[in-house]
Amino acid sequence: MNHLDLLDEKEKKMNQLYSIQHEKKYYLDEYRERVIVALKIDQLVEDELYSEVIEAMKSDSAKLLKLRRDTGLKYLKPYIKEAEKLDFRYELIDGLDYLGDIGLVVVSDKALDNEEDELVIRDMDQDFLDVGLGYEFSKNQNKSICNECYLKIEDKLPGYLDKFKRLNILDKLLGTNCPVCRDRKKLGGNE
Repeated sequence: MNHLDLLDEKEKKMNQLYSIQHEKKYYLDEYRERVIVALKIDQLVEDELYSEVIEAMKSDSAKLLKLRRDTGLKYLKPYIKEAEKLDFRYELIDGLDYLGDIGLVVVSDKALDNEEDELVIRDMDQDFLDVGLGYEFSKNQNKSICNECYLKIEDKLPGYLDKFKRLNILDKLLGTNCPVCRDRKKLGGNE
């Protein structure tokens, strides 16, 4: 091995170290190999509670839930409540040097074989968009919707049926409108 090979090897090691440190800042000061699952800030703000996070906290290898404080306590509270129910340790963290948009991570105390895994949970809005239903469906989960919209979900995403209720006769008599249809009209969509 000559002098140039040694310098090249040293440079590779330095780049590798820099890459690891950069990745650590992305996952809220945790090494990627310790992260079980992660959520982006917009997923915390826009969406319902992700069951994948709860399942990750229940796993034997999970040891800590880290939440980015600048996301807002209002959006973090559902995860904090779930962690307290499970008697699971959590931390609210501040960090001006964090990179990217990760707002929540569930971490292990040991390295995991997750090199090929996608750690950020798939956005639940994407499920609705992939089957041709719009944001108006995903943003109105846990609400009562009209029969027509309910049948669309039953046909295209039956796994989400438990997240919706049908408007009943009393709702209709009281003048309650379907929130999905209302939002579709606001966005200029067709019936």
